[in-house]
Amino acid sequence: MSVFRAWVPRVAAVAVVALAVTGCGGQDTDAAGGPVALERIGEAVGCTPQLQTDVEDLRQGACTTARGAYVMLTFTSSAGQKSWLEEAEPYGGSYLIGERWVVEAEPEALEPVREKLGGRVEEGAHHGHSGGSSSAPSSSAPSSSASR
Repeated sequence: MSVFRAWVPRVAAVAVVALAVTGCGGQDTDAAGGPVALERIGEAVGCTPQLQTDVEDLRQGACTTARGAYVMLTFTSSAGQKSWLEEAEPYGGSYLIGERWVVEAEPEALEPVREKLGGRVEEGAHHGHSGGSSSAPSSSAPSSSASR
């Protein structure tokens, strides 16, 4: 029993730290510690993503639900994600950003996804256009593979 008593506080401490780091229960990464798969993001959104791009350094899918249109991306590297965000954010839009994944949608549509996956919401620059879908940044921003 003394081994059990010594072990329980350590496990509890690790669990508390893990919850704090991941935003109180969000799943910024998959069970193996890698980025969340495009299909898992689709589950959190409530749809099956239609694959639009599947290249060496990123996968992009899109779908529409009652909450709005979503564009979902996963990246093979943090550098690729950073490059994509730098190119996309000037177009405007709202982005839910996790570890090597991004979801682009209207801000109110991102919150339920953030609650399931974790991540942080960021706003891109706005250039005075109004109405319509904000998915243009995702489809018109070049991918990091374009420079190869």
